[in-house]
This record gives sequence, C-alpha cells and structure tokens, in this order.
Amino acid sequence: MVRVLITLEPRMYREAIALALRRSRPDSEVLLAAEESLNGQVHDFAPHVLVRSDSGREVPEEKLGSVVCRVEVLYTDHMGVRVSVAGGASYTIEDASMDDLISLVDEAEGLISG
Repeated sequence: MVRVLITLEPRMYREAIALALRRSRPDSEVLLAAEESLNGQVHDFAPHVLVRSDSGREVPEEKLGSVVCRVEVLYTDHMGVRVSVAGGASYTIEDASMDDLISLVDEAEGLISG
C-alpha cells in the first residue's frame, strides 16, 4: 500500500487532491498536513509520495526517508509540477492534471513493491 503525504498550500488544494486520490486509489493511505509539520510527518508517517508547494524551501534529502516520489506544485499560469523520483530522475509536467498525479502514485507503488 502506497502512503501519500500532502502538505500543499492552500489547504483547499490539499483537501481536493486528497479527495480525488482517495476516490481513485482507495487502498492508498493519504495524510494531510501543514507544510510547517513536514519534517515530523515524513518521519512518523513514512510516506512514499510527497505532494507539496514549491515554497522555495528545500527539504534535505536525509529528511525524506521513505519518499520515492516528490511532487512540487509550481504556482504559475499553468500549474505545472516538478517531479523527483528516487534514483535521480527529475522532470517537469506542464499544466498537470489529476491523472498525472494518479500515474505518479501508481509509479511510486510500483517502485516500493519491487
């Protein structure tokens, strides 16, 4: 089972994404938290996917623990996301959709299940 931590701001965005993920991937465990509690939540919840705002504040790699996919929402005209996958792959999806995010959750699940 893949665990997803959503710290995206504003709260309405993280709630909407959590609702969509819970409906499309009901076996996934989804936790919402404020960005300020990120370090403690990463350690305690041990998420595989982290969805957060591109706040300019980097999360040190050693703090990411079990995260195999990090998704940072870029607040631009087109709501792109920067994706970082364990193993070094990093890319941007312009005008990202919920289908893109669900695909990333599926990819993370594949990575953790071997």
